[in-house]
Amino acid sequence: MTIYPTKQHFAKTAKNLGVSSGIIYVKGGETIIHPDSDTEYDFHQDSNFYYLSGVREPGFSAAYDISTDTAILFVNHVSADESVWIGVPPSLEEYRLAHGFDEAHYTYDIEAVLTALKAPVVYTLPYCKTDQLGMALELAVDREKLLEPLHEARVFKDAFEIDIIRRANRISGEAHLALMKETRLGMNESELRGRFVGLTLAQGCIYEAYGTIAARGRNAAILHYTKNNQQLDSDTEMILVDAGGTFENYASDITRTWPIGPKFSPECRDIYQIVLDMQKATINACAPHKQWVDMHLLSNRVAAEGLLKLGILKGSVDDIMKNDVIGYFMPHGIGHFLGIDTHDVGGYPKDTERSDRPGLRYLRVRRGMLPNMVFTVEPGIYFVDGILAAARADPKVAEHIDFETVANYRKVGGVRIEDNIVITEDGCENLTNCPKEISELEAIRSAVYNK
Repeated sequence: MTIYPTKQHFAKTAKNLGVSSGIIYVKGGETIIHPDSDTEYDFHQDSNFYYLSGVREPGFSAAYDISTDTAILFVNHVSADESVWIGVPPSLEEYRLAHGFDEAHYTYDIEAVLTALKAPVVYTLPYCKTDQLGMALELAVDREKLLEPLHEARVFKDAFEIDIIRRANRISGEAHLALMKETRLGMNESELRGRFVGLTLAQGCIYEAYGTIAARGRNAAILHYTKNNQQLDSDTEMILVDAGGTFENYASDITRTWPIGPKFSPECRDIYQIVLDMQKATINACAPHKQWVDMHLLSNRVAAEGLLKLGILKGSVDDIMKNDVIGYFMPHGIGHFLGIDTHDVGGYPKDTERSDRPGLRYLRVRRGMLPNMVFTVEPGIYFVDGILAAARADPKVAEHIDFETVANYRKVGGVRIEDNIVITEDGCENLTNCPKEISELEAIRSAVYNK
């Protein structure tokens, strides 16, 4: 692994900030202890701090002198007594070299080192603790201007970041494939989650990018289902697994839905094919300078055409689109930014309006696509009782839905297919390499039953 591009990330943020002098100061996360115990919560580094520093350990801080292009790391000091429990840490010089900084000091020297820079202002994040800066520097702190430029820097991934996300995808995709081959009747959803986590950790991921969803049958109609505690007891149902590993602090986010039995049931196959068509059409259309909201609407139009053919919907595609009918079958957005966070920052730049239309209200990105943006593309179709009840209650929507036909497909639960893409100069690259064609999935599942 090459050295994390610390200075490039600081410099990109400073450029977005639009100033020629001052200090950028960020503080990393601290270890948190469960109340009334000595047990630590699992530590996850603050995402903004990681983006600028590449440091995963707790108790660190970092600064950047804008005028001199100098990156300074402040290292958590480990006493001799502490080292008995956690080991002897690297030296300051080893930390400096490993993380690409110009200087490294201990955190107890923050005030002296930064005061000597005589900067007119210290830019920091709204939530950042600055008690170690000292009184004089505290008076110079600006908490308002840094966050948006930092978020905008994170939106555009460099080659280093894209390569890490690609590796996270490869590891997670291989784990999904292993689960497809290992799914058996009688298993519990929790077994699939445990197997996925074990496989990705064994290949270098540091933790789950988010709580794994392993949802059989009707459970797949719960978009963020995380109970993962039901048995796979029907070979006519499907299992939806939404899971990704985090590699070097960058996330992957992949969803696959496959039959528990050797083949899709007719109803499951129908819905799966529509979702696959939605995803393929969307990915093929992704390119620079197109609007992300238009990708969402494109997926909705493909869904409308497919559901019309099944008789689930009725009327014209244009009227279905006009009345946001698909929002009652795909209530979430077509995807989101991906990076250090699974739902990465920057989706709604300042003053960007939000829509309250069904489906669009949960769209996590509303801006034009540009090279080096990384997105998930995750269309789905779900049969959610509460949402369908709301559709029935709205005459403009209900006239386009055949609820008797819907009842025949309710048992499907839901289907989602999710890949991760990066926008290129002339289109996009799909970073996810994991089977999703019906023929591929049925070949894998049939092989399991033929053993």
